[in-house]
Amino acid sequence: MELRNINTFLHVAELHSFSRAARELGYSQSAVSSQIALLEEELGVPLFDRVAKSVRLTDAGQTFLQYARTLLTTAQQAKAALQPTPEAHGTLRVAIADSLCSALMPPLLEQFHALCPRVEVSFITSNTQTMQDLLSSNRADLAYTFDLPLTNPSNRVFLDEPESCCFLAPAGHPLAGRHDLVLADLAGQEFLLTERGMSYREALEQLLAARQLALRPYLELGDAALLCRMVEQGLGLSFLPRYMVETCLTGRAVPLEVADCRIEMRRQLFCHKDKWITPQMEVFIRLARGEPS
Repeated sequence: MELRNINTFLHVAELHSFSRAARELGYSQSAVSSQIALLEEELGVPLFDRVAKSVRLTDAGQTFLQYARTLLTTAQQAKAALQPTPEAHGTLRVAIADSLCSALMPPLLEQFHALCPRVEVSFITSNTQTMQDLLSSNRADLAYTFDLPLTNPSNRVFLDEPESCCFLAPAGHPLAGRHDLVLADLAGQEFLLTERGMSYREALEQLLAARQLALRPYLELGDAALLCRMVEQGLGLSFLPRYMVETCLTGRAVPLEVADCRIEMRRQLFCHKDKWITPQMEVFIRLARGEPS
């Protein structure tokens, strides 16, 4: 059973297309079809249903999928184990939450580039579900989330840290400096919030709904760093991860302590359990954990 054919099978299974798999692998479409035919002949079962322009795994193909991933990963690990420790090179694709990218990546990326100058890094900002899809289809090497705790058995978790959220107000705002604030005090304020569907905004809205309260933002925006800057310019209040606030503050905005609002999420770094850990992944994981380089 040739590893090349197994690799081609995985690409077709993930992309649901012989032609797209051929383009990604640099083969002709006939070469991809031939490799799949050889694999099906060797296994004695059809691996794909080909109906019209649709390509889907058969039941046998679905069963073989997990074994194929394990076979390819094991072969890559065996090859790596027999080689001298290589200098990291190639690419590193990290699916990441926008706020983590803005707040934590600049200093980490500086360290990473010093250690792995031959590695091209690609950050893909996305939500948690999209991250899971990217890992499953091998279009991302690592995922770095800010969300509720994830317990997906397909994940191999390297970092799992609690992170709190807080309200942010311009330094001259009437609520700045008060120590007796409760959520009801904020209900009538002008807010700039992240887009609906963001994990920490959903958690805030659930908490507000339980108290029969609601915030009505006049602006919704996906860029957490830009929200910080707009608060500093006096355009309204916001609700953001505390690490985002601490990174962006320049003295023109202050966090508000709200007694009845304690929202905690998790900062998690993980990959697919069958993913071969490349040298550049190892370096990134170590830096994200704060371990000595």
